[in-house]
Amino acid sequence: GRSATLKEAQEYAVLMKSGALPVSLRTIQITQVAPTLGSEIVRQSLLVAGIGLLLVFLFMFVFYGVPGLLADVALVIYGLLVLGIMTVFRGVLTLPGVAGFILSIGMAVDANILIFERIKDEVWNGKTTRAALAGGFDRAFVAILDANVTTLIVALVLLILGTGTVRGFAVTLTIGILASMFTALIVTRIFMEILVDRKPERIFKRLGGGEVQA
Repeated sequence: GRSATLKEAQEYAVLMKSGALPVSLRTIQITQVAPTLGSEIVRQSLLVAGIGLLLVFLFMFVFYGVPGLLADVALVIYGLLVLGIMTVFRGVLTLPGVAGFILSIGMAVDANILIFERIKDEVWNGKTTRAALAGGFDRAFVAILDANVTTLIVALVLLILGTGTVRGFAVTLTIGILASMFTALIVTRIFMEILVDRKPERIFKRLGGGEVQA
C-alpha cells in the first residue's frame, strides 16, 4: 500500500544516509595504472620544451647576433629562476605546469624582440649608443607591461576559480610571467649596458645601421 511504500522509502533514506545499503558488492575487474605513465609524459614534455628552447636560442642569435646571445643567457637565468621559485614553494611540475612554463618562455622571448626592435628604431633616428639603449628599453616597457599584465589577469582568474591541474597551470604561468619580465627588463639590460661600455659596435652591428656613435 501507499503507507508501506512511504515507510520503505524512509527506511532506504536512513540507510543511504548511514552508508549501509543492503547490497552486496562483487569484484568484476581490477585495473591498475602505473605512475610511470604520467612521469613518462612529463619527461617527454620536458624534452620537447628543451628542444623548443634550443630553437629559440638559435633564432635569437641568428637574427640579433650578440644582443640575441645576451638574451639567451638571460633566458637561461629565467629558467633557473622559475625552477628555483618552484622549489622554494615546493611546487610540483605537472604536465599543465610544463605547458605554463613553455608559454611564459615564449612571452620572455617576445619581450626581448620588442626591446631589440625599439632599440633599432632609436639607432635609425640617429641616437648615440647609450641613448638608443635607454630609449629602446623605455619604449618597449609599456608594450611589455600591457601584454604581461593582461595575461597575468587571466592567470590569476584561473588561479582563483580553477581547480586541480588548472591551478597548476595558472601558478606556473604566473611565476613565469613575473620572472620573464624581470629577466627581459633587468637582466638583459644589465648585460647590454656592460657590453655597450666596452664594445658598442658588437651590440649595434645587428641592431642599427650606419656609424656607431658613443
